[in-house]
Amino acid sequence: MTEELLNWNNWQIWFTLTVIIIMVVSLVKEWLTPDVALPSALVILILAQIVNVKDALNGFNNHGLLAIAALFIVAQAIQETGGITGIARTLLGNPKSKIGIYARMILPITAISAFLNNTPVVLMFIDPIRSFAHKNKISLSKLLIPLSYASILGGMTTLVGTSTNLVVSGLMVDAGSKPMGMFEITAIGLPAAVAGVVFLIFTAGHLLPDREDASHQIEGESRKYLIDMIVTSDSPLVGKTIVQAGLRGLKGLYLVHIVRQGKNEKIVRLTGRRQILEAGDRLQFTGLVSTIVDLKKIKGLIPAEQAELFNDYKKDSRAMRLFEVVVAQGSPLVGLGIREAGFRNTYNAVVIAVHRSGSLISSKIGDIILKPGDVLMLEAPKSFTKRWYNSTHFYLVSKVADITPVNHEKFNFTAVVVAVMIILPALGIIPMVAAAFAAAAVLILGKVLTAGSAKRSINLSVIIIIASALGIGKAVQNTGLANLAASLIIDSVNFMGPIAVLAALMVITNIFAELVTNQASAAMFFPVAVATASQLSYSMDSPQMRAFEMCIALAAAASFATPLGYQTNLIVYGPGGYKYSDFFKIGSLMNILIIATGATSAYYFFFR
Repeated sequence: MTEELLNWNNWQIWFTLTVIIIMVVSLVKEWLTPDVALPSALVILILAQIVNVKDALNGFNNHGLLAIAALFIVAQAIQETGGITGIARTLLGNPKSKIGIYARMILPITAISAFLNNTPVVLMFIDPIRSFAHKNKISLSKLLIPLSYASILGGMTTLVGTSTNLVVSGLMVDAGSKPMGMFEITAIGLPAAVAGVVFLIFTAGHLLPDREDASHQIEGESRKYLIDMIVTSDSPLVGKTIVQAGLRGLKGLYLVHIVRQGKNEKIVRLTGRRQILEAGDRLQFTGLVSTIVDLKKIKGLIPAEQAELFNDYKKDSRAMRLFEVVVAQGSPLVGLGIREAGFRNTYNAVVIAVHRSGSLISSKIGDIILKPGDVLMLEAPKSFTKRWYNSTHFYLVSKVADITPVNHEKFNFTAVVVAVMIILPALGIIPMVAAAFAAAAVLILGKVLTAGSAKRSINLSVIIIIASALGIGKAVQNTGLANLAASLIIDSVNFMGPIAVLAALMVITNIFAELVTNQASAAMFFPVAVATASQLSYSMDSPQMRAFEMCIALAAAASFATPLGYQTNLIVYGPGGYKYSDFFKIGSLMNILIIATGATSAYYFFFR
């Protein structure tokens, strides 16, 4: 079969493979975002008549995808009630050892994430963990990757724990099989999660970086920002030296240089203490979050991006607050310069500081081209939280000042609705997709969230990525590419037994998930899993076939080695001041551990 499929006359296989390779390269090189790359690849396959329009768009009718859309609303309701934040502060407590710290954080997050969407879980734990780290003088970089990983591990253990499992369940239905049971994947997901939790508790403290310095010990914040301030025309600082103006020796702040406006903009070197400040001077500081707040209190200095709006600023500044956001993957902001993005008009906010991957960006704030994972400090009205905290453009990870209170009164009601949503499908009373839509409707009718908030909570970018990946997966199946991949896997490792075949399939799926997205990887490699099991003579409803299918879900969800492989990794990437190498160092070991444990568990429970 392999020789037949490798025939160069079978141009559809090679064309499809070429399109997929180009798509992956465009993502790795950051030429395109996933919500552009995958639909573009699907359109090319449609135009080449590799897949017809009906099959290409059938992904939008996938049961798993529809359930994911409804669960976005349920997750938003959980976030708006804010109940997890209080739980987080209680759970962290006051542990006496490093192992105790990790155990008290990782174990409950893993358990919670088994039944709740991991994105709001991570978002609601960040601030309590930040406060805990500050209080106990622990570097935040020691804690945020374990937060993300714990949420991923918990998601592996149930049908609703991660959208990846729901995608695979929908594909099972499309293939003519039964949907995945609520706890069916637990047989392989739970042992993998336990192995991952134990690994994190005992090794995270050694493998993760500790980037604390003297200023972090004082201020409780290790991430540095670059901020530009303008000397206003009526500033009392005009005509004074840097020393006279009190800009030397600022606590937690350092004046990098002065950019002098004029016919030709120039940088004034700070070689002494006699530089005289002039109106319009742009002062570039590097500093910490808490001290930037103090810098804004100096009369006659305003954020550079607000200079042209100084009159409005003087009237509105008392109502302004500072917010930290992380640019999301697939956000329309990605690839845009900050000035081009029009924050003032679109978000009624101004970017006053930027941080990327643990290092400062030397260019002007307005000229910085945004990338996924960038942390922006925004100044905006208090209403910014209510309007944008469920935005798909960015994740609001902390509020440096007062924020609009959450709806705590509705937490118990929401918890009951979510519990019923989980129990009914688990008992086989109604399908998961029906339970998710019913829960979303009850939460809206119960006024836990408004219809507008529910609509905004649905991440269309994720929906488009998954639907496109399902269409590409159909092309992989129709052309015979899935059979080719299955034959190559079987020919390579089948002599070592089913565990080796499962592991090989999981490795390929996992690598693809790290490069693209977890849901896309599951959708595109599901046909390969089915083809592999079929060539090994396992029927569609056999336990062995379901083991192959669920191993695809587990491998796709186990995205630990890159910050862009899973959205929770991206959320903690900037706030933790991490570099790519930090994720790879510990995440690659996690990937190996999960694949080895998952393949072994699948063999034990489904093949014996």
